[in-house]
Amino acid sequence: MKRYIAGLACAATAVLGVPALASTAHAQVADPVTALKSQFKNGRGVTYTDTIKIRRQQKTEVLGKRVGELQFGASGVIASDHTTTLRIKEGDLGLGLESNDEEDSPESKRFNKLMAGLAEPERVVRIGNKAYISGGAFSRFMPTDKPWLQYPEDTHGVTGSMGQPVNAAEPATLKALLAHATVKQTSAYAGKITYSELHKVSPWFRAGVGQKLLAPLAKMKINWKLFLDGRGLPARLTISSGGATITTAYTNWGAPVAVTAPPADQIATVKDVQAGFEAVETIPLLSGK
Repeated sequence: MKRYIAGLACAATAVLGVPALASTAHAQVADPVTALKSQFKNGRGVTYTDTIKIRRQQKTEVLGKRVGELQFGASGVIASDHTTTLRIKEGDLGLGLESNDEEDSPESKRFNKLMAGLAEPERVVRIGNKAYISGGAFSRFMPTDKPWLQYPEDTHGVTGSMGQPVNAAEPATLKALLAHATVKQTSAYAGKITYSELHKVSPWFRAGVGQKLLAPLAKMKINWKLFLDGRGLPARLTISSGGATITTAYTNWGAPVAVTAPPADQIATVKDVQAGFEAVETIPLLSGK
């Protein structure tokens, strides 16, 4: 089981690549960054769907989907709300949660219970640098009257961090991508960018990989391919490598979006969840470090 979870972590931070595009130089009809900034109006936003695929046993399988919406302010993305669902069932994890095997330690049983939550949808609401998580890995340790966990730092969640790490709806990110484009077509670009370069400009990327970028990751490269719609706005972004592919479809640009924080009386703290876990050690990902 630990090997399986390690695989999920690798999928979330893998170097990603894309198939080659024929390189042709064409002037873009509209500047994509300017087109993007024209969408930044209070109470408006865009919806998106991430499809996460992995290559396993010579077959491509959909591992999960992340569906959400971004809310804009005058200067860009100010909030997001997404739900990630993995295509796994509790039985697929082989945890044996109902086992009465006396040889199973309490810590092992608690770990199994934590991992079983991966089979449940996980919702994450992000407003500014605050993040609230409901469902997913922590769901079975939450107080019954408080289904939301306020996370110590900005995050996409446990399974949510397996979604698209590159946000083409961020002007600085889009500008950085285009600056590294090696393929420029009328409505398509492709290129490579390092983790370090993205980490410097993208709050979205930092929420996925961590606020502090580990040195071994700094020089890792992401290969990307971006398609634009007729207005010069991002329509589809694909990154892939090592048998893993993530494709994001952007739709409903300019639609009304209002992301709100959960009610205060429904929000649990890290200490609340750790108390439910009754662990000797802190729950993974809840140390705030």
